[in-house]
Amino acid sequence: MKDDDIKRSLRLTDEQFERYKSLLTRGRIGSAEEVPGSEQIQTASNAPAQADGPSKQQKNAVGDSKKVGQKTIIDNLADFLERFVFLQNPKYYKLIAAWILATYLHTKFEFSGYLFVYSPERQSGKSTLLDVLNLLVYQSTGVQISPTEAVMFRTAEGHTHLLDEVDSWRNKDELKDVLNAGFKKGGIVIRCDKGKGGAFTPKKYSVFAPRALAGIGLSILHGTTLDRTFAVPMVRQKKDEKKERSRERVIGAQAKALKQEIESWVKEHEKAVAEKYDSADFPYLELFGDRTIDIAEPLAAIVEVAYKGHPDAVQALKHLIDAIASTRKEQQSASNDHPLLKHLLYLAETADPLVGNATELAGDCANMETPPDTYAVSRVLRLYGFKPKPIRKGGEKSLYRYSLSKAALQELVDRWASDPEAASTESEPEQSGLPGQGLDTGGLSSTQ
Repeated sequence: MKDDDIKRSLRLTDEQFERYKSLLTRGRIGSAEEVPGSEQIQTASNAPAQADGPSKQQKNAVGDSKKVGQKTIIDNLADFLERFVFLQNPKYYKLIAAWILATYLHTKFEFSGYLFVYSPERQSGKSTLLDVLNLLVYQSTGVQISPTEAVMFRTAEGHTHLLDEVDSWRNKDELKDVLNAGFKKGGIVIRCDKGKGGAFTPKKYSVFAPRALAGIGLSILHGTTLDRTFAVPMVRQKKDEKKERSRERVIGAQAKALKQEIESWVKEHEKAVAEKYDSADFPYLELFGDRTIDIAEPLAAIVEVAYKGHPDAVQALKHLIDAIASTRKEQQSASNDHPLLKHLLYLAETADPLVGNATELAGDCANMETPPDTYAVSRVLRLYGFKPKPIRKGGEKSLYRYSLSKAALQELVDRWASDPEAASTESEPEQSGLPGQGLDTGGLSSTQ
């Protein structure tokens, strides 16, 4: 693979690619074997045989994958998941596999992004996925269907929470504080405990923990909680898509053996993962927003270490980027409003200022892929600080209308809805502005 192909596949700018190559040279990403075709690298499989065995350089080229072509721990986990769980996008399997490993290493990270699996209807495999995760993740508290706040904050430290049927929770508001604080190291809630004498004393509870949640519908989580998740869509299987049934009495021994493999891998590689994470050198994640980077860096560190020296390293990173882009889509930051802001900016290019009431502006946006109604236009404009005032338009009578200058709209788009890679280009209608959406990953598209 040539440099231009690698740069295009990982969607890196020239500056980011130079950083990437520098990291390879310094060994921060791993052997340059991770970039097949690199000018300075000869793969282990093509290296000349040595009479006294492989050289140190060849051993390093093979890296932690032990030998070219051998499956990594992520491959093994993904294969196990795929036997029992149907996901339309196959790249999600390795994302979830990396997340499983992250549950064992979460204390090494500043953030622990939640896994959120959702579907439009029941019987889509969500509970099955949680059941399989229950056999594999670090210190699972079991699959909980209606957890109380007390159970959540008292069992968080040192465990992994698996939370099902979120759509049926009646105490979502009570649990929100734990969920919102618990994705970051140091996150706490303060609750009063009753002492022996009957007096109540405030006590801090650490709520930092890996969590997987499942439920019907994407909107069942509060926006701030959703912003902390990788949202994985699930659908009901068709007859020709049926997977094996995950009966614990049948697969328990296999899962136990795989968990032992996970624990051995973690023990051997936790230092390397921590060092990679602390280096914060993930140029390919700079396409995303800050929150996405926060929760994606742990997975990126794990993937890079797991595939160090492996010929599939670049492809693994491509798949990770694609899965992150698909499961995040930056929708957690109210980006459903961003296409409207961008379309209004496009209209203001030829009419500055753009003047109209909510109904008139909604009509101007009728050619959008998802046209907003009057209420949506009014809500978005008021949310971002615009207020209507009496304005006469043409020969019509004075009505309360908005006056939207191009400069004001450009400021909003640059601040809230900009695509880092397209920041210097002109705005056009219907650009989503979501980092990673439409990501070019060598022809590997994501679906959701």
